[in-house]
Amino acid sequence: MERNADDRREILRRFIVQRGLRIAAWAKQAGVDKNSIYNFLNGHSQALDPRTYAKLARVVEIPAWQISGDTPEAPSPTSIWVVGYVEAGVFREAVEWESSQWRAIDVPVPSRFQHVSKALEVRGRSMDLEYPEGSVVIWVDIINSRAPVSGDHVIAYAYAKDGSVEATVKELRVNDDQVWLWPKSSSPDHQVPINVTEPPEGVSTIEIKGLVVGGYRARIL
Repeated sequence: MERNADDRREILRRFIVQRGLRIAAWAKQAGVDKNSIYNFLNGHSQALDPRTYAKLARVVEIPAWQISGDTPEAPSPTSIWVVGYVEAGVFREAVEWESSQWRAIDVPVPSRFQHVSKALEVRGRSMDLEYPEGSVVIWVDIINSRAPVSGDHVIAYAYAKDGSVEATVKELRVNDDQVWLWPKSSSPDHQVPINVTEPPEGVSTIEIKGLVVGGYRARIL
């Protein structure tokens, strides 16, 4: 996605605030003109030179795309981006994070899905028997795989009437021509399946976005 100047300003501002950086000191360490940064953030210029981004990034030991808003560069050929999260019952404006917040993981996936796979962090307990909280699900869009069938684990988006969206991972089950999203949870709060064709109150539609092709959870050593 092509970023406009305002998008890039917001990404840079957010990074500065998160890191507690002082612009003048950061610019001095990087060997760049502090005024070029001030002018850009204040709207007096429409872009920062890519070399400026590169120098600033080198000082704080990050890839330049994290502050420029450019398309992330995968650190290795087998890397997959964790681009957002799934959490049952939580509606928000967007499922995916800003690209500056993406993180890469190296996990094995079938070769045919290597370049079309994405990953989402799992939050909550609605599927904790399969994907404990903090794990990651690897998924591919329906258009890059096949139509879902009963027993598949799927990524589903529920669109609320106020325009917000919930992303969740569930097991798909088809019974008597009815399509259901089933939780696999140890929590009594997450035991009720959802009928895709008859969404719950407040939800306008439910869309099956993709198929889960794997899961991953790091061990804490």
